[in-house]
Amino acid sequence: MHESIETTRAELEERLRFETLLAETSSRFVNVPADQVDGEIEGAQRRICEILDLDRSTLWQVSGKEPVSLVLTHIYQPQGAPPAPRHMKEELFPWSRQKVLAGETVTIAKMSDLPPEAGGDREGYGLFGTKSDVLVPLSIGGGPPFGLLTFSVMREERDWPETVGKGFRLIAQVFANALGRKRADAALCESEERLSLATRAAGAGMWDMRLNTDHV
Repeated sequence: MHESIETTRAELEERLRFETLLAETSSRFVNVPADQVDGEIEGAQRRICEILDLDRSTLWQVSGKEPVSLVLTHIYQPQGAPPAPRHMKEELFPWSRQKVLAGETVTIAKMSDLPPEAGGDREGYGLFGTKSDVLVPLSIGGGPPFGLLTFSVMREERDWPETVGKGFRLIAQVFANALGRKRADAALCESEERLSLATRAAGAGMWDMRLNTDHV
């Protein structure tokens, strides 16, 4: 009885730490500059893995050059862990990636839970030492997913409570919004640079008029 009470208390404490981390992470990303987004994402991945005792977190984005390929852009894992693939080709985890890129969250407590049609995925997870996994789509404003976020355990099988799943989906949304702002900032800078090159090449100039003073 005493052991059961201690287990419940430990679970509640872990849940409280996780929920606190979610709130802190959400607030950190509100005004994070574009050039700090990548570091903030990997820092949040590390803190989540440490609190929940997870072995790896990866973030993948659809490659602009190869639409069928997902590129690993952010990762946290302890030293000595089996290496993660740098590209997720169409033939790697085909069932899982199809689900996630359709907007579904995939939760795998143990590999034997995978359906028969996910045999290729089961083989792929085994190749990289994954025993339990959660894959969450990344999207902005209800748009199509442009990537996915994963949290993995390689030492043992793991049940994923719904509260943890909801937390992962919240984190994925925070990351997606931050990456969207980073992309928009990069696109704006590129547009401004092109405009500057065009005006210099044409020998033209840009002028601003202040309407309240009529100064140019």
